[in-house]
Order: sequence, then structure tokens, then C-alpha cells
Amino acid sequence: MNISVVICAYSMERWDELTVAVRSCLEQTRKPHEVIVVIDHNEELRARACEVLSGAVVTVNESAKGLSGARNAGVALASGDVIAFLDDDAYADDEWLEQLVRPLSDAKVAGVGGWIIPHWPGEVPAEFPETFYWVFGCSYLGLPSDGARIRNPIGANMALRKRVFESVGGFTSELGRIGKIPLGGEETELCIRYHHDHPDEYFVLARDAVVHHRVPESRLTFHYFWTRCWAEGLSKAGVASLAGADVSLAAERKHLARALPREVLKSLRVIAREPRAGVARLAMMVVGTGCAIAGFLWGQRSLRRSGDATLGVTRNPAGKASDEWRPIALLEVPVENLDEGLSIPTRPGERVWIEVKRQGQIVGVLETQSETSEVSLSALREAATTFSEVAPSALGSLPNELLAKASVVVPTICENSEELVSVVETLLALDYPDFEVIIVDNRSNSNKVSLPALPDDARLLVVEEASPGISAARNRGIAVATGQFIAFTDDDVVVDRNWLRALGARFALDASVDFIGGLVLPAELDTVAQLWFEEFYGGFTRSFQATSVSLEDHDVEDELFPYNVGRFGAGCNMALRRSALDRWGGFDTSLGVGTPAKGGEDLAMFMRLLLAGATLAFEPAALVRHYHRRTKREFMHQVRSYGVGLGAFYVSLVAHDPRQLWAMSKRVPVGIRRLVRPRTQRSISSTPSYPRRTLLYQMLGLAFGPVAYVRSVMRSRRFNDR
Repeated sequence: MNISVVICAYSMERWDELTVAVRSCLEQTRKPHEVIVVIDHNEELRARACEVLSGAVVTVNESAKGLSGARNAGVALASGDVIAFLDDDAYADDEWLEQLVRPLSDAKVAGVGGWIIPHWPGEVPAEFPETFYWVFGCSYLGLPSDGARIRNPIGANMALRKRVFESVGGFTSELGRIGKIPLGGEETELCIRYHHDHPDEYFVLARDAVVHHRVPESRLTFHYFWTRCWAEGLSKAGVASLAGADVSLAAERKHLARALPREVLKSLRVIAREPRAGVARLAMMVVGTGCAIAGFLWGQRSLRRSGDATLGVTRNPAGKASDEWRPIALLEVPVENLDEGLSIPTRPGERVWIEVKRQGQIVGVLETQSETSEVSLSALREAATTFSEVAPSALGSLPNELLAKASVVVPTICENSEELVSVVETLLALDYPDFEVIIVDNRSNSNKVSLPALPDDARLLVVEEASPGISAARNRGIAVATGQFIAFTDDDVVVDRNWLRALGARFALDASVDFIGGLVLPAELDTVAQLWFEEFYGGFTRSFQATSVSLEDHDVEDELFPYNVGRFGAGCNMALRRSALDRWGGFDTSLGVGTPAKGGEDLAMFMRLLLAGATLAFEPAALVRHYHRRTKREFMHQVRSYGVGLGAFYVSLVAHDPRQLWAMSKRVPVGIRRLVRPRTQRSISSTPSYPRRTLLYQMLGLAFGPVAYVRSVMRSRRFNDR
């Protein structure tokens, strides 16, 4: 019986642990046939592993990023009859493989799970209940005796026959851990799938096959504990949707009925010796169980409402995840040209977002799919008909002398020099009679290099702002601006040539308006992460109709008003009258990108203006196109950051005006309903595909918002005291 050992690694941070894991496999009393190290999308780690890990076979995961995809890559390369799995932050006892494969002498045993002991960074933490050691990827109190049949082994220490994968395919990628995202359940789903097809075979537990799993300090926090429990509930919902709730949750029900009562008694004994630790154990049990159940119910509800069976993954009959992706074309279609037999070439089967344009303004977006080498004229006419009632803004063509001088403020930390230069060039080419462009360099002074060469233009001014954060940078721009209104955008956008003219005309035609937010559309949908942004948020703005609102004049049917001010615009496309800024002040420096609060500064400004009696307007003719985050990791980071910013914004609102707390609390049920509304209502996309964990990331960010705001306020005060 040849044994292939698969170890998956993704981070240089675990390099030392990885070398120990590999060495422990090579020094087994029963030598493995091969040790395969799979590097998950990390070129630096791959190069280092190839150079140093001479006793192992190093390969890469070329499919979907994550633990499941990496394991599948190892399985594909393995030549052994049995494939054993060990985590990169664990190490095995000398007799691990010998004990792990011993039960496989029985031909009916399809796989074996070993015993996983936590390797703590210090003393054993008394406050963590042993029934929840699965949070750390370890064996836990309540598992059956040695040799007993189990539903599935734990992925950090298991061995499966090669025929298991040959029969039902690999691990389902969307159920596995991706980087530090603590979703799981992929081995559970795989084993259930195999047992369903081979009911006479089973999996067993071998307690003498021991590995030691390192538990870093970062996991010994309450935040990690409850988020991991929530994520486990979500994962179980996904597994249950694939394999059925009865078989998927049998072990969990037994654990709740038997192991938890024993843990309660044990915690009571701990209270007698260490009251604080004992109480903490009981609290952890209550919170952990509640979060896991809540995560499961949330996941089940979301799956039922969306009709999505796999938490965002599409599987082929072999059980493998499909990660095929093709960019989506963005096509502007002037309705005036339809009668001329407009022809738009595409590729057969390509998804297309048709941007319907009337009188030079985009009035709606519709998704279609081309069946031939061009978008059919009937599809274009259908799109035009769909938005026939959306009237373009009645701005007309105002004479230049009626347009006030404008200042355009662009904060930057110059992450992409080419993008910054492109934005400046586009701004200087705007169709507007009198304006200036102010670039605010918001980088720290340490090791700062010069900005890239910008156009030599008298209308361009570059200033510096040492205080970190986009709010401080915008306020610096306001301080030096000379325009009668000030427009704000970012350094990762493309502005329409008529953007500033639309803003100036709206200010000129409506003297009551103090603030204008403009339309923000994607500049490209070249990656799936960029599509996810549009699907999850519905883009930055979801209206194509010009509107205005104040406290005295608003839609009484809007149950969230005035706490949904984000519908009026985004920080990358907004403008304020100079008089409004002089009267009510600039942006809150405790909020925004570049601060611990990570966002919310634009929302706080909108809200302050509304509560002060100002009129806010939305002007779809003022168009900006935004380059969304291109990678999945960047998207998830952005989702969490947006959640943090939203939570910080609400806390700041109450901190400045405690009377808002009661009014906000009455709108919480409506807000929750909208937050969890079906995915098909969030986007024009006909097949929403963003992962279910996206909502979890947003909720985690929202929950952290209050803490982030307090930190941000303290840091802002330190800078102001200098």
C-alpha cells in the first residue's frame, strides 16, 4: 500500500511551520511513497519551496484559489493508493502514518481520521471549552472512541483511498478555506457524497494517529471564536443543501445532545477553582452554539430565497467546482441610432451589459446574452423600450457665462502612477469653461518618492496633506480651492467629458441645491470580482432619474429615510457648493479611507447636510466610471471595509447627536430586510454569483465599526494635538 502525503500551503508567514510539517512526514516509521507540497497561488513561496524542500514534490494549484482547490491539485498528482492530508501548520508524530493506515487493512474502510492535538503558544487556555476545539481545527471533546465509525474525518489529519476521488471527484472549492477566510466543510461533503454512492463502505477514527496543530495567538480571541462558529454554521448550511440535512447534521445533533452537557458540568467544576475562566467557558459555549446555529439558519434562509444550492458554487456532475469566467462587455447604445440598423459585434454566448443612452445620457442598463456574432437588433430595441419612461435630465445647454467656477479635488496615495496620470489628463480635458484641478498628496513622509510627471497646466495644483485619511486630504483641497462649487473624485476613475458641465448646470438651474451626487458605473467587468461588486451592492448608484430631497420634501414611502443617504452618491462622484462647506464645515477626519474607520465620511457629510436643512440632489448626467477591485481577495477586503465604514458612520451619528439612536432603532427591521434581500434584487445580473460569505464579511465589518470609530477618533486627536 503506497501512501501519498499532501500538504497545502499558501503563505510565507507559515514557512517555518511548513518545513517542520514536511520533515515530520519524511521521518515517519512507515515511509510515505511521496510527500506532495501544493503551493496555493504564491510565487515567492513556490520558489522557496522548490529550492529548500528537496525531499518533497512541489507543485502549484492552478485552479480556484483555496484549500479545496489546492487539495484537488495534490490528489491529481498523487500516485499512491492512499492519500493522507496534513496541514502546513501541523506536524505528525513518528508513527502517524503507520497508525493512520492500519484500519485500511479492512477493504470496506474508505478513509481514516486521526487525532489532532492543539499546540498552544503558551499555557492551555482554560476559558476555551474543549467541545469547541474544532474552532482551532483540532479534535474535540465528544468524538467517538478509537476505531468507531465516523461521518467524516477532520481535514488536518486524514487518509482517503485514491478510489474515493476517482469515484466522486474532488473537494467542492466554495466549501473550503480560502486564505484566512474560515469557511470549511469540504471534507464532510466529500465523504457524504462517497458514502451515498457506496453505502457498504465507511470511515473510521484512529486516535493513535496523532498530529499536533499549531494554534497562533491570533486565534485565541473572542472575535476569531465567534466568527469561526458563524462560518461553521454557514458551511453546514451549504453541506446540508448538497447532501441533505439529516445525514449532514447527524453528528452535530449528537454532539449537542451528549457532549455539551458534559462540557457544562466540567465548566462548573472549573468555576470552583477559577471563577473567571469557568464563567468564560460557559459564555463561550453559549455564544459559540448560538453563532453556529444562527449561521446555519442564515445560510439556509439565504439558500432557499436565492435558489442557490451551493453557497455560490456551480458544480459539474463529477463534483468539481466550475470557475470558468469570461469578461462581460459594456456597450453604450444610443436609442436614436436604432432605426439606422445599429450593429454591435460580440462573440457567441457572450454576456453583454447594454447601457441605453438617450440624448447623450445613460438612462438604464440591461443584461443580455448574444447568440450570434452580434447583439440582435431586437435585444437593443427591448432594452430601449425597458427604459422608455426614464427621461434625461433637463439641463439643456447653458451658456458658459452662467456656469460658476469649479474646483475638482482628487486625494491620492499614488498606488498606481499610470492611473493617476490618466485621471489628471482626463480631468484637464473636461468640457467646462473655468475650473481648476487640485491633487492632494496624502502619502506619509517616510520614504516618499516624487509623484509621477503630471501635465504642465496652469489649472493644475498639487498640494500635500500629512494627516492620513481621505477626509483630511479633501479638507486640504477645500482649503486651497477657489471655485464656487467643489467636485470630488478619486484617482481610480474615468470621468465623462461632460461630467463637470452637468454638475455646474444643475447648480445653476436649482439654487436650492447644496449637494449633488452623480452616476457611477463600472469602467470594466473584466474579472469576476468586479462583477461581484455590481451584484452585491448594485453598483455605487442604482438610479438613472434626477431627484432632489430635503427633510421637508422627501418620499414618505421610503421607510429608511434619512438614514439611507448613500443612494444620493458616492465619494468618487460628488460636489458641494462652497457656501455649504463654509456654513457646515468639511469632512469628519475620524472617518474615511486611510483611517481605522475605513469609510463613511461621505455618508456623514450627506447626513450632516440633510439634518442642517440642506437639499441633496442626484444628477445622472454627471457620469463617472470606476475601476472596481480586480481580485477576489481585494473584493472581500473592500466588502469588510465598507461594513466597517457603515458601522462607524452610524456610531458617529449617535455620538454627535444621541437623539438619533431612537429614530435609527425603529428602522432596524427594515434595514435588516433590505440587507438580506434576494440576490436577484441587488443587480441587473441574471445569474448573481458572488459567494455567500460576502454577506458575512459585511456583517463582521459592520459589527467592528464601533470599535474602529473609537480608534479613529483617538488617532485623529493625536494628530490634531501635534
